[in-house]
This record gives sequence, structure tokens and C-alpha cells, in this order.
Amino acid sequence: MTTTHTEGPWRWEFNAEHRSVSLVGGRPQFDLTVMDFTRWGMAGAGIRLRELSERGMNLLHKLHERPDWIAPFPGREHHKHWRADVIHPDMRLIAAAPALFKALDDLFTDMLIAQGNMRDAAKHDHRWEGCADEIQPRIDAARAALANAKGEAQ
Repeated sequence: MTTTHTEGPWRWEFNAEHRSVSLVGGRPQFDLTVMDFTRWGMAGAGIRLRELSERGMNLLHKLHERPDWIAPFPGREHHKHWRADVIHPDMRLIAAAPALFKALDDLFTDMLIAQGNMRDAAKHDHRWEGCADEIQPRIDAARAALANAKGEAQ
């Protein structure tokens, strides 16, 4: 699959009246459904994902009806009927989120420690000395993303 994930930012939208929850994102902001859920039989729910080959379109497909979005785990092909990998780019991004979070959090901490700012390391609240002015907005954006993932107001 050569397409990339749905553009961010993303947010969860809950609708109590319709008993639904959706992950939305894209441009214009939050205009596209990244993922939602649909009834699948009597006891479960299935995931619907956005067709990424149609840029700007909000075409959703049920995951279980798209074998091109499912692949056996390497070395575990004999289990593909009851355990398989989801290779849709949005799902890969969601699965990678904990590792991305930890890597970014560790990077901030290591950079602060390297500069001798141990007191700021826990909160990542520091402007890097010698940092080019065009880099600081990227650092601020990364700091805001970490705060958002932690549920902290920025």
C-alpha cells in the first residue's frame, strides 16, 4: 500500500443520540472520517476505514470486506484465519502511537539533560539555547502534541 495516512489533526467524536463514536480528521479540519464502527452480527462490531486512494473523499469500507488491508503476520501465516495484521496506513499509525510518543518524550528528556536542564526535563518546558528561530516552532508543536497525548492543557 503506497498511500499515506489521513492528514491530521485527528479527534474522537462521540454522539450519544446515535450511539456512535468516530475518529475524524483530514482537511478541511475534521471533515473526513478516519474510522468508525458498525454492527457485525449479533455480538460484535466491525471497523470501517476510509479509502485512502480517493484523496479528499469520505468513502468508508468495512475492514473484513477488504482483504488488501489485512495480511498474515510474518512467520504466522498458518494463523491468518483467526489472527492477522491490519496494514491500512491509518491503523498502522494508531498502532505505532505508543512507540512514537515514547520516542518523542525520551528525545525531549535527553535533549534537556544534555543541556544540563535537569529541573525542566520532567515538564519539557524549555527553549533550546542555540536553536535556530525556524526550529523553535517545530519544538513547540512537538511539545503541544505530547501535552495533548497526556491530556494536559497547553
